This record gives sequence, structure tokens and C-alpha cells, in this order.
Amino acid sequence: MAGAGADRSIVLMDTKRIIVSNELRSYGEAVAMALRMLCPNADVFEVEDRCLDREVRRLRPDLVVCSRATDVVRARVASWVELYPDCGSSSEVCIDGECSTVEDLKLSDLLVIVRGPEHAANAS
Repeated sequence: MAGAGADRSIVLMDTKRIIVSNELRSYGEAVAMALRMLCPNADVFEVEDRCLDREVRRLRPDLVVCSRATDVVRARVASWVELYPDCGSSSEVCIDGECSTVEDLKLSDLLVIVRGPEHAANAS
């Protein structure tokens, strides 16, 4: 990833379930569609913000990509991405309890988290 974390490997090679929940619904739909296309072995679920906590409890995802990481997400999901909270330019990435702030997170950066660095070049 450009900026924070570029030299360390934060990868979820065995990701099976991903929840995408974004306040801007069309943006969340686009992220979910891209993940479905580029990560065909993952189960990607689109969830409305108001249902996020319930669906985290029900689905037990490996990764959550959301606008706001709720207390339930932070407590129950080992890996999550808070994508541009408050429509800012930074995102918070937390992988197995190791959190960092990433400026201008791109789809290729998200793919590094989901699939590993060897696949990121194909998404640019």
C-alpha cells in the first residue's frame, strides 16, 4: 500500500466471507461488485449500515469493509477496513489487531488485503 504499511505484508489469504457496508450505497455496491469479480472464491455480502452488527454476528465474516467500524465489528471481526469515514481521504485498516491509517486507499490496496500482493497489479 502506498504510504503506511507498504513494506509489511497484511494479507488475508484464506478470506472466505467479506461484508461490505457503506453509507454511500452506490459506492458499497461498486466495491462489492469488484470484489466478487476479482475474488471469485470469496463470499461477498452487501449489508445496509443499520444491519451491520446483526449480520456480523450471523455471518461471522473474515473481513468487513465499511464506512464506520462499529463496536461489534471491532470486537468480533479480526480484520476490517473503515473506508473513508466522514468522506475523508484516509482509511483505517486493521488486520488481526494491527491497525494503521492509509491515505487514498485504492481498489488495488484492498486487493492486497484480500488476496495478497501478487494479485494487486491486475486490479489497477
